[in-house]
Amino acid sequence: MVGLVISDSFLLCGNWEKKDGKFRLLKFVKVPYIEKLSGILFDESELSSVLGSALRQAKEKCPFDGQNVSVALPDDYLRHSHVETEKDLSREDSINLVHWIEEQKSKPDINEISFFGQTYLPGDSNIHVCSVPKSLLQTIQLSIKELGGNTFWMGPGSSLYIDGSGMSEAALIHRKGNRYSFMKVQNNRFGMGMVAFTGGVPKVVLGNDKKDEVTLAALGLQKSDFDDIPVYCPQKLGRKAKESWGSSDLRICTPFEGVDVEDNSVSGIPHFEANIFTQMILSNSLDYSFNFFNEPGITEFFFTEAMQTSKSSETSSKIKNELDETYEDEDDEKTVTGYIFSLLLIVGSFIAINYLKLQDELNNPIFGIGKEFVIERSSLNDNQNNPLYDRKPSLNLLKQSKAISSTLLSLLTQTNLDRYNTLTITQSFISLEYMSGTNPNIENILGLEPTSFSVEATGQDSTIFLWYYSFDLPSYSDDFTDGELSKMDLMIQLDTLLTDYSLKYFEQVFTENQIYGPMLIWVKSKADILQASAIISNVGDDILLRKFVLFNKSDRPKPRAGYYISILEE
Repeated sequence: MVGLVISDSFLLCGNWEKKDGKFRLLKFVKVPYIEKLSGILFDESELSSVLGSALRQAKEKCPFDGQNVSVALPDDYLRHSHVETEKDLSREDSINLVHWIEEQKSKPDINEISFFGQTYLPGDSNIHVCSVPKSLLQTIQLSIKELGGNTFWMGPGSSLYIDGSGMSEAALIHRKGNRYSFMKVQNNRFGMGMVAFTGGVPKVVLGNDKKDEVTLAALGLQKSDFDDIPVYCPQKLGRKAKESWGSSDLRICTPFEGVDVEDNSVSGIPHFEANIFTQMILSNSLDYSFNFFNEPGITEFFFTEAMQTSKSSETSSKIKNELDETYEDEDDEKTVTGYIFSLLLIVGSFIAINYLKLQDELNNPIFGIGKEFVIERSSLNDNQNNPLYDRKPSLNLLKQSKAISSTLLSLLTQTNLDRYNTLTITQSFISLEYMSGTNPNIENILGLEPTSFSVEATGQDSTIFLWYYSFDLPSYSDDFTDGELSKMDLMIQLDTLLTDYSLKYFEQVFTENQIYGPMLIWVKSKADILQASAIISNVGDDILLRKFVLFNKSDRPKPRAGYYISILEE
């Protein structure tokens, strides 16, 4: 295996082998660039000249021919973000959603960026999104192929730790001045943000956990009932920095620890890049973590699968060696004869068992009770007496659906739809971003206390503000009144009254012994959104509104909305 660590001013290149469970570094070289890469990331011709030249020099010491090549990119060249998963969306639709979200904020042009995503199974609660310059990807990929190498894996250096450390939950920190950026995986969920120490007291500056206490507890910076996780730091930290993280499970990384460097010169190699190269050698996730050599899309990372494959390969190697030693003196003829006899016995047993099963299904059992023995099959009408046959949506699901519809109508009838940037209503929370020169008083409209609230000025004269609200979805307390619209009526009204909408169906979902047919109704104009909201609020109890999302630009209104509904199967 050949490994490359790309830095801003140089690259590291080396190849290694694993023998008897030990890693041995065969060759290693550091090649400086003639120009820093950070200023030419989107210039393919310049990259080809600078980075391509360095790769050719590296090949002279570490040949690529016929070898698998892995590449670690600096996280400073990438943009990490996260998107909550939509359970009713396919992976293809999810990456399209990522494209749309990034398009709203992408600088430079989105056409110069490739988007890769990764979810962590089995939780699959959010998507770790990584944006990569296309020019950088293409230059590295083409250069490796031209030099005779096989493109095996390319990804961010951070993934080598949070995915490949051998821990199901892990965090990585990086010091920037007196602040520390972090990325972590905990409870099958990707998290990122920044913490700072003020007077020795840790504080979350940015984060995507619901509460700062969860973040601080995970990083081991605050005593809590929440579990902490291992925290890796490839950088070289000073005494004060180590003291700040003294309460956490800080794993200080040492370059080339666990690797036999033999007679290769590794002195003078920067601490951070040397640790990244070391972790690339030791990582067990290269086959499973998202890979920039593949087509852009979403990778499903399952830690258990990566660990089992790694262990099974080692175990199979040991077993093979043991078997070779055990049987090397045995007679080949006896082995072949025993193998044939075992194979015939297995095949015969298989045929006999299936023959007995077939006779049993034909009401002609070999070991029946008597000649009168038959299998009585239930009639179709027997299902009528089954309490599950008359399926009604559970009270909890119905309450959630009514609460979402009621909240949506309250907001759309008492605010200006064009002023929203985003609006999301799920089975557990309400989140919105609203532009207005005056306080929209959303809390009074909903009659709820916000779980989070902030406001910031926008525009040159600071007379327009962005209002951010989050609420817990309230419980529906009004009397239940069954709507007038059946499933067929809903389809007819959507087709008759809306001018621009689309439908997407998904696989059936089994919930509480009930079968639901999830469907997404996508509506693309203000008038149609208002009309669709009114229609859906009047559906019967066999149609449930599970989620509502709205995307818009308040300075250039062009709202689009999605209604995630579940139809109870008859």
